[in-house]
Amino acid sequence: MKTAPAKNLQSNLHQVGQAFQEQVDTIQDIALLFKATLGWFFKRPWRWDEIFHSVVQMGIGSLPVVLISTAFAGMVVTNELAWHMNEALSSISMIPGVSGQFIVRELGIAVPAMILVAKVGASTTAEIGTMKVTEQIDALKLLGIDPVGYLVFPRLIAAIISITALTLIAIGFTLIFAIFVAVAKFNFGTFEFINALRPFVGVGDLACALCKGISFGILIPMIACGYAFRCQGGAKGVGSTTTNAVVTATVAVILVDFIWTYVFSLLL
Repeated sequence: MKTAPAKNLQSNLHQVGQAFQEQVDTIQDIALLFKATLGWFFKRPWRWDEIFHSVVQMGIGSLPVVLISTAFAGMVVTNELAWHMNEALSSISMIPGVSGQFIVRELGIAVPAMILVAKVGASTTAEIGTMKVTEQIDALKLLGIDPVGYLVFPRLIAAIISITALTLIAIGFTLIFAIFVAVAKFNFGTFEFINALRPFVGVGDLACALCKGISFGILIPMIACGYAFRCQGGAKGVGSTTTNAVVTATVAVILVDFIWTYVFSLLL
């Protein structure tokens, strides 16, 4: 006869194993969903009205919060780098190069991605998850409509366009406010900052930003839709599924960001 502590340990281990298996099954479903979605690239016609609607919702709708967040991030980073350089080197002449490279390679990309995971990923999971638990997706199948082509593919195209564009806009906006801090507080000239920035930031850095933006544009909607298609259990299920999708997408974005950074660090 098992004691109470042994039963509790067995129960906890079972829960951990069940959660791990659930996560593995979800990742497999996301991979299969992505494969099915790729097939719609070669099918016509594309649902351009739905794509444009999603671009407005994801891109333009996210623009204010992305710009505000990256603007403050750019000012904070420039100010902090200047302080540390002054303390360690007694010189702030390297601010343009260091802050500019950090913004173009990381800050101007990672901050918008995290915001879009929370905004776009959560809203997509909640919307399609609600359709799943209310059997609207089953109704689409009964009408002979493929849910992948109808729901997932337009959101994938819209996310790639929106997130890539937002990444480039965020980088430019963050640099503008980094220049503002350097000019207003540290007596740099605008053209002096830009000229000092040029040797540190090149085409390769912009290519890195584009690769990351496109990758995030694929990851976020696919993870959101993959989780949503597995949603069950009513309103509570939609809530927990949305939370799990956001957590998984956040980890995936960080992992992919590291991979691209490592690859380009070898190439540049």
